[in-house]
Amino acid sequence: MMALKNFRKKTLFVAMVVVPMIIAIVYYAIFAVDRYVTAAQVVVRQPSQDTLEQSAPSIALMMAGLNPASREETLYLREFITSLDMLKVLEEQLNWRDHFAGQWRDPWLWISDADSQEELLEFYNRMVEAHFDDTTGLLTVEVQGLTPEFSKQTLELILSESEKFVNEMSHKMSREHMKFAESELHLARQRYEDERHKMLEFQSNSELLDAQAAAESRATIIATLEAELTSERAKLKGLLASLGSDTPRVRQQRTRIKAMEEQLQAEKQLLVSTSGGDKLNVVASQYRNLLIDVSIAEEAYKASTVAVENARIEVGKKIRTLIMVVSPNLAQEPIYPARIYNLVTLLIGLLLLYGVARFIIASVRDHHD
Repeated sequence: MMALKNFRKKTLFVAMVVVPMIIAIVYYAIFAVDRYVTAAQVVVRQPSQDTLEQSAPSIALMMAGLNPASREETLYLREFITSLDMLKVLEEQLNWRDHFAGQWRDPWLWISDADSQEELLEFYNRMVEAHFDDTTGLLTVEVQGLTPEFSKQTLELILSESEKFVNEMSHKMSREHMKFAESELHLARQRYEDERHKMLEFQSNSELLDAQAAAESRATIIATLEAELTSERAKLKGLLASLGSDTPRVRQQRTRIKAMEEQLQAEKQLLVSTSGGDKLNVVASQYRNLLIDVSIAEEAYKASTVAVENARIEVGKKIRTLIMVVSPNLAQEPIYPARIYNLVTLLIGLLLLYGVARFIIASVRDHHD
């Protein structure tokens, strides 16, 4: 019975530890293909944020709840690097798939023309990795290849396309900003021209350059006539006190007063009329409304002009650039597969798994007993 238990223990150990280790050793010794790694570190920056980020480290900005302008664009870049769009560029310019499809020794790196687009992208994301460091704000790009020259060439092309992506993203944002500002300027200018045309048409129809000034001038004339009429009436009373009503001077004074009254009445009729008439008070009111509309349109046009100039300045400030902190290197030794590390890790894992299995088996036996 004891010999049977020992045999079962050995069988379990062989099945769970020895056999997997032999398979792993055979794979890493015979089949595993060396892979060379080329890495680079980049960051997306814009000129206007330099002062802010120099005065406060990025970790302090994040603790304060601030979001550096380059962080968002750098994360966009990471997604672009690991996307199907980047894979298509590598396929077109480097025949990236053929580099890995040419080897048949390592089953972990098998890839063929029959693989779907999704399978190819999944394999690509194993060979090309992009990691964003929240502390430094740097994007680390690592590229694996079967030769050091190919991995470096691949990374250089990725960085070249990344720079184009950053520039296009920056210029697109700038173009949209400028396009909006210029469209608002065009609308403001068109409105200003329309209001000016209405004003010129109104001046031509009314034959008055400034209806407000004309109305004020007419009111001044009326006030002067009323004052003179009051004075002349007072003179008439003085004459009647010393002369008869039929004397030539009295008749002449009455004629003068009547003429002034008629003139005053005529001036008042020119100045004042009911709503909708064509007298000066209505014309002046229409003129004031048009003048207000022209003034508002002019101020809007000035504000839009300033907005366009400010947009041009802001465009320069918001230009993003891709800064290469660490350049791609030509690998001298293969980094993957890490044979010793992987085998030791696998052995420890298998031993732990074997220990758990032994514990479960022992517990089940004790329960049955």
